[in-house]
Amino acid sequence: MKAHPKAFLPRYPKHLLPGVSLILILSFTIVACSGTSGGTKQSGGSGTTTTVGGGTPTPTVSPGVQLGTQACPDAVKDPSHWDPIISTQPGSSKVESVSCGNLIGNPSLQALVNVRNSGSGGILDVYVYNDITSAKPTQIFKLLSLGEGDARISSYNTVITGEVDGASNINNGKPDAELTQDLFREFKWSDGAGTLVPVAFPGIFPDLTRFQAEADQKQVNSGHDPWKLDATMVANRLAATLLQWDPNAPTTLVSGGGSHDTSAVVRVKSTRPASGAIKITFNRLEENTNGGIWEAISVETDGMSITAPQQLDLLTTPIKVTGTGNAFEGVVGKVTVLDHLYTDIGHATATGVTGNGPTTFSTNVAYTSTFKNGSEEGIVVLYAISNADGSIAAAVMVKELL
Repeated sequence: MKAHPKAFLPRYPKHLLPGVSLILILSFTIVACSGTSGGTKQSGGSGTTTTVGGGTPTPTVSPGVQLGTQACPDAVKDPSHWDPIISTQPGSSKVESVSCGNLIGNPSLQALVNVRNSGSGGILDVYVYNDITSAKPTQIFKLLSLGEGDARISSYNTVITGEVDGASNINNGKPDAELTQDLFREFKWSDGAGTLVPVAFPGIFPDLTRFQAEADQKQVNSGHDPWKLDATMVANRLAATLLQWDPNAPTTLVSGGGSHDTSAVVRVKSTRPASGAIKITFNRLEENTNGGIWEAISVETDGMSITAPQQLDLLTTPIKVTGTGNAFEGVVGKVTVLDHLYTDIGHATATGVTGNGPTTFSTNVAYTSTFKNGSEEGIVVLYAISNADGSIAAAVMVKELL
């Protein structure tokens, strides 16, 4: 199985599709062939393609558009230049950093300006400006009050952010000094919206977001976590972490997975009685065959499926989930919504419409997110439950924006 050429490009929610067709055309041309920021991948003019490892044809970037963080013009690179523009308040807020990149899909540079507020909580305000060398730059995006916040330009010319979800199961009730940055988001320019809008990273595991994936890639580049370079080892970790299977469950490399491949398919078989197997599809981050980590983008099981919602849809509670499976005493399994920490935030029983055996199902699932200030990345899962011991026998997973 070959990697999809757009597998690691940000995906727009359906409600934004009509207004972003032009930027989608541009974004499809931005696919990195290495893990380094600031590079380009060109072969002649716009619209030509090159081939990366694994034989996947990949559109090139538009001429003049660079990937990742670029050097800011001298006149605007000093953080203090932006204090009067943003009207920071001496003693209470200050521009902490400025970075530049081609964030709107053309050769012009935009500035990502991070403003840190004083006091506890490490509160960060994030701004993006266009026309950055003019006397009055145009603000095209802002995101306020990110606890223990961080924001940067990704290798795909999106803005990726990190912050604290104070109500999450690892932060709830803790003082500011003990909070953990655990909520990561991604924003991409939309011509139709005239600003940056939330988008989803296709990855399911070991990283749910681009922020985490890029951080993990840097760690691997430094010699840490070498298991993320082996698709079969990542598959075992996924099964152990998300399905509670034996970490040494038998794995079979079905296709790809070599040093020159950008995709892989791995089968993992449960060791529990009356259980099945899952098939995991992987892509290398940025299609990088020079040490790119493996990211699982789908989990499938023969005889099971989720037909709705579609991958990377923008969901609101409650959601209608439809699919197929094998019913026992009328029950196909359990549909669960997992949040940014893989925490169950809502579930419902999937009941077959035709009794036992192969059947379809349709169920409504309500969920409650701990994060209340926007969308987050998560997963919709259909679990098949073992009749022998109640463990997870198999699963189908679809990445979503909640």
